[in-house]
Amino acid sequence: MLKVSVLGANSFIGKHLIRSLSEKQNVSLTLFGRKILPEFEHLKCVQGDFADTESLTKALVGQDIVYHFVSQTIPATSWNEPLVEIENNLKPFLKFIEIASENEVKKICFASSGGTIYGFQQDALNEEHLTEPFSPYGIIKRTIESFLQYAKQKHQLNYDIYRMSNVYGEGQDIGKGLGFINTALEKIAHNESVVIYGDGENVRDYVYVRDVAKLLTLSLEKNINDSDIYNLSSNHPVSLNELVDLMKSILGINFEVKYLPMRASDNRKVVLDNAKIMKHFDQLSLTPLENGIEQTYNYLKNKASYVQKSL
Repeated sequence: MLKVSVLGANSFIGKHLIRSLSEKQNVSLTLFGRKILPEFEHLKCVQGDFADTESLTKALVGQDIVYHFVSQTIPATSWNEPLVEIENNLKPFLKFIEIASENEVKKICFASSGGTIYGFQQDALNEEHLTEPFSPYGIIKRTIESFLQYAKQKHQLNYDIYRMSNVYGEGQDIGKGLGFINTALEKIAHNESVVIYGDGENVRDYVYVRDVAKLLTLSLEKNINDSDIYNLSSNHPVSLNELVDLMKSILGINFEVKYLPMRASDNRKVVLDNAKIMKHFDQLSLTPLENGIEQTYNYLKNKASYVQKSL
């Protein structure tokens, strides 16, 4: 029986991963977070803050693999206050590494940021490309990656680093300021204008959250003693303007689009090469962007109808 802990059990990706892992017969799950959803209460749960040593230790004791989805910031929030990244993300993570090694955790699976790690680059980026993050958020993500490499050398603590592109899908909390697809679809579902920062020619890669959960579940089949870095993306770059046109075509709705000045923390173009991860997990097929958008919109529309009826 493989013992697996998910830190950030109420996070967007964490919730989907838990549902996927729950279907595995050979996995014993431990969930950690400030809040645990009622649907997961039948599992072993530890509620607490990531910075609290006592509660975090309870979630790590005897675990083979730990998935880390804890983050206190997004790229925009720390742009003017970089110390926030150090205090809220880096320092707690270093303590986490120490606790994990003391409790003989075998591997950490870390959700890194493909959109900020590489910095200003125009090519399709593979894992061997130079990383030149320009935002405090990306700098700390890259620093954490380096500390995981340090932990492997010092503590023999293995790692898998997943440099994720823009993840979208059912259940994303747009209140945190992340997720163009989900934010746009929420606006459309409520007959509001879609906002684009800049001229709409910013290019991104979008990957469906259920595909991310499936892939991370498949990662359990890897040798636990191996460590690696992967781009986790769809390899399907699209501009915001193209994405808006695609939504109009799929949904059959001619919604309004408002353009606001581009934010300094935004990267103009991020295209991630996913050849390495797709070769390693060749049994996984990715959801086409059109299908993922339609499924996400139907979920949001039904959710909006339910809320409206209950008012």
